[in-house]
Amino acid sequence: MSSITGVNSNFGFEALAVAVNKKATDAQGQAVMQLLQGTMQSVQQVNASAPKASGSVGSSVDTYA
Repeated sequence: MSSITGVNSNFGFEALAVAVNKKATDAQGQAVMQLLQGTMQSVQQVNASAPKASGSVGSSVDTYA
């Protein structure tokens, strides 16, 4: 009987470890998603404030200087 009790207590600890690990993984996933969303917003703001390119950019470069 003691071996069955030992198996049951080990299963309890394993289930607890899995639950704790899942919470940690979920928290890391949320942090990564927030970081990506913040980066995406920053890139969009930079792109929105950047000057628009025109067809004549670079056409009058003095290559003899």
